[in-house]
Amino acid sequence: MPKIFTDENREEIRIKLLDGGFTALKKGGLSAVNIDKLAAEVFIAKGTFYNLFENKFEFMYHMMIHERNRSKNELNSHLDNEGKLTKDSLRDYLKWLSTENPNVFSYLSDAEKKRLISSWSDKYIEDKNKDSKTMHMLISLLESPKPDADWKLACNYMKLIAVSLATKKVFIEESYDQMIDFLIENILEILCL
Repeated sequence: MPKIFTDENREEIRIKLLDGGFTALKKGGLSAVNIDKLAAEVFIAKGTFYNLFENKFEFMYHMMIHERNRSKNELNSHLDNEGKLTKDSLRDYLKWLSTENPNVFSYLSDAEKKRLISSWSDKYIEDKNKDSKTMHMLISLLESPKPDADWKLACNYMKLIAVSLATKKVFIEESYDQMIDFLIENILEILCL
């Protein structure tokens, strides 16, 4: 990247590209993530994009991480003054997740998912213990966790929400929101006193 960009400029441009890429992805899948258009939208040359990201597949990986970080920031915004989640604030966060749907994979076709994952190097492959770590972190943030909270069952309910978001069109539209609310209430019942 040319020296005229400060580290702060680079990060600003990077965030704008990631946000613009996610907006395009939500509208039209992987093919809608057009590097030329994204670069033009943030007033940079295409070469500058490739100084920030090696290729489109690396860009997609960073977009996924960016959206995960945005989700973590949203979770932190639901913590009370003692750094805890109440049952109501956890409900609000889970509703935000289901409404906002920051999961990059939700907007990809099966073929696009396979193509993307097969293009990533091993360094991009997920940690197999991530579910346990994430759920135990979430439980540790609860103001009143159940002593026998079944993290695996709660995790599966959360995955059901994620899968339903990715396949929303197969569900009966009139009952969809009620189904999501039901899944969220079950997560709360499993985890919270």
